[in-house]
Amino acid sequence: MEKIKKGGLRRRLSIGAAGAKGGIGLLASKASGMLLPKDQQKAHNDAAMQREAMRFVKELGELKGAYVKIGQMLALYGEHLLPKPVTNALHTLESQTTALHWTAIEAQLEAELGDELNSFTINQNSMAAASLAQVHRAKFESSDVPEICLKVQYPGIADAIEDDFKNVMQMLSLARWVKSGRQLEQLGKELKSQLMREVDYRYELDVAERLRQKLRGDSRYYIPEYYPDYCTKSVLAMEFIDGLEVTHPKVQALSQERRNALARSMLELFFKEAFEWKLMQTDPNFGNYRIQIDKQGENDTLVLLDFGAVHDLNCGFSDSLKKTILAAHHGDTETTIEGATELRCLRDTDTERVKKSFAEFCCFILEPFSTNISSLPEFARTQDMLYDWGSSRLLKRAGKLGAEGMLVKGFVVPPAEFMLMVRKLTGVFTFVSSLGAKLDSADMLEKYA
Repeated sequence: MEKIKKGGLRRRLSIGAAGAKGGIGLLASKASGMLLPKDQQKAHNDAAMQREAMRFVKELGELKGAYVKIGQMLALYGEHLLPKPVTNALHTLESQTTALHWTAIEAQLEAELGDELNSFTINQNSMAAASLAQVHRAKFESSDVPEICLKVQYPGIADAIEDDFKNVMQMLSLARWVKSGRQLEQLGKELKSQLMREVDYRYELDVAERLRQKLRGDSRYYIPEYYPDYCTKSVLAMEFIDGLEVTHPKVQALSQERRNALARSMLELFFKEAFEWKLMQTDPNFGNYRIQIDKQGENDTLVLLDFGAVHDLNCGFSDSLKKTILAAHHGDTETTIEGATELRCLRDTDTERVKKSFAEFCCFILEPFSTNISSLPEFARTQDMLYDWGSSRLLKRAGKLGAEGMLVKGFVVPPAEFMLMVRKLTGVFTFVSSLGAKLDSADMLEKYA
């Protein structure tokens, strides 16, 4: 069990000291590295940066609360702005979340629910813990509902976000890991807005209900019931759903046909979010989805959880994204470049080489939806001409191609909204690949785009 360090000044001094130490440490290492042969200096400096980054991440982990979440977000979205040793260190925060002591959670519940807290019997041991909240199973004292979940936000998190975000950004500059500039400011602004939405549980409740209405009647998906009378700005009460993660052996043991059906459900959900609803869950980690296996083998269900990171897509963004994807799907380089420029991933002043490199990447990432499967590498397709997600190594190959594209002189970091889309697509593709799906998905893209 853990505690969150409180006190704005204490937290600010801690993170400031970490930044100063990191900057001084790097300067000292660079100075000593100058005595080494030139061919050894880069490795020496990278090792020094990795060492200082891990020290900084350790401090974030000890401060807990919003700092941990901010670090996790920077690990995902800051890879184009931060040095690789820094993002590598930040990724370790994903495994550092531990539950708060029950006394802190109980006090939060009492403050939010008052006498309504007597309506439940609560299991004091958390069933899940994240950087901003933890979840406890509970039962109503008098109700036909067998079991519910209470998602409880850690005390003081929402009030600390503004200062914590500013402190982390200042620290990154102080440690000389990133240069101040418009792109960093825009990323910080978008991530802070996203984080503020995630700690607004009334927003999450509203989004869950909106999505439930959109999926009503579609038995492939399920959204747990919420109990608004017991939901507040910092507490959510919802139906407990017993499901399995996509990596669970029972899911992996399903027939190819059933795993294909689940994969199509996930892909179609992405297209619905991006092009029909313009309302996208931008945190597609496996923990936000569960699979309920149908004992009759007719209709396995994809359960959707956690709607704090749902993002309202700008209509202009969605239309330009659709234009870019369709053009890349059809191999229309000129229109792909035009759409990417509308998305602000490219500029009119970019060189033809930069534009072509980005367009080639867009075409490549849509490989699973190709209308000409026979033209793809043999390892990415089956003998009966289906796309083999498990064997395609698509994301690994895309990562290499994307890294090469960034080396093209003039490459500009895409806007935050596009980065959210990339994160979502990466999560969806990983989910489908984990199912070992073998599909012909060309019709799906045409249907929704």
